[in-house]
Amino acid sequence: MDRTPLFQATRCLLLLCGPSTLLQAAHAADAFPRELDATVITATKQDTPEFNTTNSVSVVSGEKVEDSHLDTLGDVAQRIPNVYFSTFTQHTPSLTIRGLGFSDDEGDSISNSVYIDGVPMNGLVLGQLYDLEQIEVLRGPQNTLYGQNSMGGLVALRTRDPEFDAGGKVRLEYGSHNQQRAEVVGNLPLSGNTALRVSAGGEQNDGMVANPTLGRHDSAGWSSGFGRIKLLHLDDDGGEWRFALHQMNTHGDNDYFAARDLAKKHKSNATDTGTNDTEYTLFSGEYRTRYADGTQLVVNLGANRSEWDYWLPRSIFGGEAGYDMQTRQYSAEARLNGEQGKWDWLVGGFLSHVRRDAPYTFDMSPYYLSDTKAKVNGDTAATFGELGWRFQPDWRLAAGLRLEHNRRRMDWSSHQSGLFDGNGDGMPDTPFESLEAFDDRKVNETVVLPRLSLEYSPNDQHFSYLVLARGYKASGFNTYATNAAAAGDAYDPEYGNYIELGYRYRAPDNLWEAGANLFYTRLRDQQVVVEDVGGQTFTSNAGKSHNKGVELTATLFPVESVQLNAYAAFVEAQFDDYTRGAVDYSGKQFPSTPRHSFGVSMDWAVTDRITFGTGLTRQGKSNLYPSANIENNAYTLWDANLDYRLRQWSIGVFGKNLSDATYYTRAMANDMVIAGQPRTLGVRMGMEF
Repeated sequence: MDRTPLFQATRCLLLLCGPSTLLQAAHAADAFPRELDATVITATKQDTPEFNTTNSVSVVSGEKVEDSHLDTLGDVAQRIPNVYFSTFTQHTPSLTIRGLGFSDDEGDSISNSVYIDGVPMNGLVLGQLYDLEQIEVLRGPQNTLYGQNSMGGLVALRTRDPEFDAGGKVRLEYGSHNQQRAEVVGNLPLSGNTALRVSAGGEQNDGMVANPTLGRHDSAGWSSGFGRIKLLHLDDDGGEWRFALHQMNTHGDNDYFAARDLAKKHKSNATDTGTNDTEYTLFSGEYRTRYADGTQLVVNLGANRSEWDYWLPRSIFGGEAGYDMQTRQYSAEARLNGEQGKWDWLVGGFLSHVRRDAPYTFDMSPYYLSDTKAKVNGDTAATFGELGWRFQPDWRLAAGLRLEHNRRRMDWSSHQSGLFDGNGDGMPDTPFESLEAFDDRKVNETVVLPRLSLEYSPNDQHFSYLVLARGYKASGFNTYATNAAAAGDAYDPEYGNYIELGYRYRAPDNLWEAGANLFYTRLRDQQVVVEDVGGQTFTSNAGKSHNKGVELTATLFPVESVQLNAYAAFVEAQFDDYTRGAVDYSGKQFPSTPRHSFGVSMDWAVTDRITFGTGLTRQGKSNLYPSANIENNAYTLWDANLDYRLRQWSIGVFGKNLSDATYYTRAMANDMVIAGQPRTLGVRMGMEF
């Protein structure tokens, strides 16, 4: 892959920003929190403090994403409780939350939703993270209080708002595998109540794979460009208007799959590199206001278009295999909430239209050709509400209900051709061909999803909650099926009955906090994606399954300039009644679901100019999706970063997977695997203006 350094375009910005225009950056120690803050969960649209959320939730700040060099949601997933990932490539992770979602990147329905600024989108093409305020990960079914229904959980990314002081920053990075990244952010006030924020950048990377067959060290390399324009307007009536246009494109090679003995050395013997290109454009709009009586209105509108061109190296299957998938989604959500005496309430509605073009080609001509095309249109309409009653000063009981209607329509065609052994001599010499197609195959369903929660909070130090909920994952079609009978027969919806019990304690001095929660989900007709020998996939329903577990978290400020965080998590996510062919999967753990994980991290403001951060995370043993026989051994990741700031300048170093642990992120039916990121080191420099 040809490489062109990114930094020429930003060099002129550094030269143009003279000292007279520079604003002095805040000292690290002054910015470092000395006590627990009141982090607000924006995904609830009710500005609920994290401490008082009736849900298991993890929040990662935008500063943590940048300092720890968390490039993708896969990096985030490995560093929070009971969240993991599976991925085909370096930048297309599919998250697994408590065992659910391991096949979201190949199914027609998804378990875990991804939001950007309140708008749902195809999280598989999200790519590199940039200019974020925070990331919120909510575990467990999010079926009543959120727009897009999610059986496993929800990931909400909130981008940074424009500021009303003119200024910005430039950031440059260079790291392992010839990684080069440049990012520029600027704030421009347009008036006393309107401001604009522009962020733009790009990244190039030779990738982690060496291919001696091709004589290349960049056969899994890629380059990306990203940008965002965001407008914030505060009207005279107290309303807040936010509009943003987000864009990301990544172009790269696809030399990731290899036999295990090669993959663990980050090598490949493929005879070509394949293709892995992703792109998305997203428009997001939000209006929120609070009326004189305290009632709050929040409206979100969104539209996005994404594309994923994924083609394996021909040498993996001896032919061409892959797809050019396009997705369009339009959504609208509105919610109104308020309080009156002992009662509080919320009502809302959600509309969504999704169109996906999902072709798949497996071409070993003249011996075999499979070419399928599917166009799926999905419509969702939902109304939801919750009524809360504070029947005692310390107690609150809330009942919620969601009424949702889903409709899917698919046009499908298949061309199968090739040669077979017609005379028994062992040689394929007799041609065959079949053409099948149908239009407007439909599946509809209407569901009612209840939720009941109980809270107990005797004071600001204690908060306990109990949640009972019904989860649901919509039915869909086997878009990659090779015959009309399999494609046109929709698989069943997935249901789950869910219970979670949680407790949080915050010390009176506000210097430490601990939390614990227990959860259990009983699943019926779980949707399971199966891969055939040619790499094509189809979805079936497992009979019964469950997940249950515990999550423990703690935050501590032992001294003024040090923050410690720790977590421990366990999940049993198993099939109870599921047989595929001659294999009984009953009692087996879901793929891409470590039974246990734990982590510790420290952030230390060494002086007013020097900050240091480090963290250790441990992931337990798991099986690689989609295989139930290929194990991913337990592994430990060690990360660290050190930064120095002087006035408007900053310079730092970072390292990820410093112990160079070996782990894998994906398997294939032919026992090939993809290795995770090896040790990565880098240096960065920034300037504020």
